[in-house]
Amino acid sequence: MVAERIEMCTYEGFTYSCRVVENAEARTEPIVLVGGAYQDMYAFHRVERPWRRAATLVVVELPGVGTADVLPASYGFDFLGLALGHLLDRLGLERVNLVGVSYGCAVAYRHARTNPTGVARLGLCGYSPSLRAESVALLRAMADALESDEPDEFAHHAARFLVRQDPAVFVTNRDAVLRVLAYVLGGTAPEQRPRFADASLRMIRHALIPPGPVTGVRALCFTGEHDQLCPPDRGREVAARFDDASFALLRDADHLCFLERPADFADLVTRFCTDQPLDDLPYLTPVERHGRRWAADREVRS
Repeated sequence: MVAERIEMCTYEGFTYSCRVVENAEARTEPIVLVGGAYQDMYAFHRVERPWRRAATLVVVELPGVGTADVLPASYGFDFLGLALGHLLDRLGLERVNLVGVSYGCAVAYRHARTNPTGVARLGLCGYSPSLRAESVALLRAMADALESDEPDEFAHHAARFLVRQDPAVFVTNRDAVLRVLAYVLGGTAPEQRPRFADASLRMIRHALIPPGPVTGVRALCFTGEHDQLCPPDRGREVAARFDDASFALLRDADHLCFLERPADFADLVTRFCTDQPLDDLPYLTPVERHGRRWAADREVRS
């Protein structure tokens, strides 16, 4: 059985935690995962095995997530980025592979931007510079449902927010994922509802991405090819902010690609964090090179 431990931390009066799975024979820097708005530190447990084989794994529950203290929506992603840095300092992790998923991307991006020497590789899954009007409307409806103690209504709006439901578009395991969302989010416990409501409002009230580029960090930006929350062109905008970034799409998947294609999602993250080739993977669209380095190379060749 793999040994793991829970580490507690407090930053600016807010208590939060992480789950650490040590690997004494790691092949790469620790993999630090910052998950979505409605996920806890066990949300990725079913896909973690290849990560645990390659590295020490740290799965974070920042303020406002899981069992951490409730974080009012007045606190933005800059605060969460600082809380993440505080936790990594407390753990003594000087250099890590940092992976953000959805909401967690806004946190991971900020940490990488302010601490580039501490990030060996940055993976961003489902990150858009901003939200479309219809997504904002759904987030408001989700927060209203939670504040009215209507978790089933929250789950209904969340499914529309997170999953592409156009029957003309094939999404792997879509029906199963919708059933999971209805069960898990529809059963949101009363003590979790303030966390979820504040997280929904945070995405409306605060910028998802700060101005300016990120230097000195190699990034992989990816999502499902049918992602309506983070359309491919918006993901490419994020990739263009780096010196050196790769961009690709998981085939037949949308924003919840980690649920729809879990084995492929896990394999992609493992390959990136261990410097294995990403080209010609059957589950991935052709890898694109973005960022200022590649733009300069193209300009020279032209």
